Amino acid sequence: MLLRQPVSLDRLREALRDFEIAGQQEPEGDNPPTTLVIPFRPEVEGHVLVTNSDEPWPDAMGDPSDEPDLFVAWSLGQFGPLAFPGCLERAVEQTWEWEEGRTEAPEHVAHVRILSSYVLVGDEDADNSEAPLVPDDYDPIAELDFLTKIVTRLLELPEAICYFNPGGELLRDAEGLREGLNFAWAHELPPLDMWTNIRLFRADEAWSLMDTIGNGQLDIPDLEALFQSEEYDPTDVHLFLRNASLFLLTAEEGVSEGDTADGPGDVAWQAFECDDGLSDPPRATIRWIPEDGSTPPVELLEAGREEDDDEGIGDI
Repeated sequence: MLLRQPVSLDRLREALRDFEIAGQQEPEGDNPPTTLVIPFRPEVEGHVLVTNSDEPWPDAMGDPSDEPDLFVAWSLGQFGPLAFPGCLERAVEQTWEWEEGRTEAPEHVAHVRILSSYVLVGDEDADNSEAPLVPDDYDPIAELDFLTKIVTRLLELPEAICYFNPGGELLRDAEGLREGLNFAWAHELPPLDMWTNIRLFRADEAWSLMDTIGNGQLDIPDLEALFQSEEYDPTDVHLFLRNASLFLLTAEEGVSEGDTADGPGDVAWQAFECDDGLSDPPRATIRWIPEDGSTPPVELLEAGREEDDDEGIGDI
């Protein structure tokens, strides 16, 4: 949650009054507590941590030499398991559904982090060394639903600018989030576009890349689509990627190398399994290419990037 000014922990507690507050984490030293603990599936030690910060979102995620504490916090997943340096910058560049976010989100001066966990911390008598990170019956959609309910309450704070999902590199204001959730619930669909983003890049003068970001939150791979810019409507490609993501959520078997699916342009699109996507953050993807007789540039067919290539494709 990005804020236009800091809020106190008491204000957060009041905003979340309809949730059970099981306690608060006590930090080391003389600093005041900044984290509220909300039970979620307590039978498997599940809980949600709502952490208050009077600092802007640390988008660079720290440097191991200059900011070791911040770097270690990021590496331990304290900003979300899928957060990657530059995630807010990319979300701002790729906010198509809430274009005001390009100017409003960078104005934030404080933030609130909302994290789920199934491993208790702070209990000196507990031995969590062999505790599973998630329970055997882990349900990512149920977890995201619960987290989103907390988000909607916090968005009612006058200091709140917007909801920011680091793993999905997504920005939504209160109105956009409410409309998206209502639409999904009315159609009995998971609100994928409230949890994950779809981005558009220009790969070269003739080819475009569209990809999903954040599908890992749902335990499914992110998807990419390569297509000639003048031959396909991006709106159709966007819908294709959303439908493919929904298929992966419900199908007994996933998508494998060489599989095809009907796609934009009334042609078959072929799937390629890639160890690394064509744009940040680094992650495995399924890359879709239309079987229309065209051949993408060879550099766009790579299944992974060179180790020293840390720059993604430029955005449109």
